Amino acid sequence: MPYKKKIILLGSAAAALALVYGLTLFFDPARVNTRNAYFTWLPAGAREEADRIEIFRGQEKLELVLRNGQWAALLAAPGEFPGAGESSPVMEVPVKQGRVDDLFRILETRGAFPRRGSSPENHADLGLTDNAARLVIRGGAGLPLLDLLVGRDDASGKEVFLRRNGENVFRSGNRLIGSYVNGQRSSWYDLRLFEEVSLDLVQKVQVNFTGAEGVENFGIVRSGENWNFEGGAPILDRENLENWIRGILEAQGEDFRIPVNFNPRARISLELGNGSVLLLQIGETEEDKSPGLVSGKPYLFVLPQWTVSRLLRDQNYFR
Repeated sequence: MPYKKKIILLGSAAAALALVYGLTLFFDPARVNTRNAYFTWLPAGAREEADRIEIFRGQEKLELVLRNGQWAALLAAPGEFPGAGESSPVMEVPVKQGRVDDLFRILETRGAFPRRGSSPENHADLGLTDNAARLVIRGGAGLPLLDLLVGRDDASGKEVFLRRNGENVFRSGNRLIGSYVNGQRSSWYDLRLFEEVSLDLVQKVQVNFTGAEGVENFGIVRSGENWNFEGGAPILDRENLENWIRGILEAQGEDFRIPVNFNPRARISLELGNGSVLLLQIGETEEDKSPGLVSGKPYLFVLPQWTVSRLLRDQNYFR
């Protein structure tokens, strides 16, 4: 057999073997399962279309809306939810924008969400019935971009069972999706009393409340690098004072509330170098919590008692 013909035959045989090997790899059951496991719940670009997020847990509903490029939550009266009735007072409260971004990142990223089955008989055992916790993402009118039922964790506790509403196929995957749906409402809220105000901007602090020793009504004024009580007496513990002011600027509530029958019992005002004034009013304590109203914000913060105690210091604390 001529040498050239041998080369052609050997090359053809090698190509045939390579093809068979490639097909074997491609159709290998383990590799097929791995490929099928990778899945995305939202197509690329859905983040830009979305303008509303709805989370249902039984009778409870959390609704986030996009306003001027920022997400906000709809806050209703206690025991009610947005849409419960026309008489229900509803207002918008700020949410953590990064938390919304993280949710979309998980839903838009192609990840491991292996198909676990398609039998409706399994839905109840996995917590995927029509009464399951539910995440709905909308973009304008019409059908939602995503309507996702969130069930129980799997046996490992590392994944959660998931099913598109209206479909029988169910998958498992990133347990973080379950934490977004089943976590506390307040985990979405941006509960900072003040937004990124530097201590260097504060020129004066005025405090008024009734403490254990009687009425506390005093002012503290910046004097160069130091601080004095209004009237001239120097602040001897500057570090203690400035940590207290930082504590006011960085304070957070633990929830929001619609302002009904708010009666302030304490006031803290901070005058800034640009002429603006930040005012915090604190209401009566109920069950170790107090409502707080910040100037320029229509909603109340729910303040735990330990936060209130840390904010309302008497004059002796700074001597």
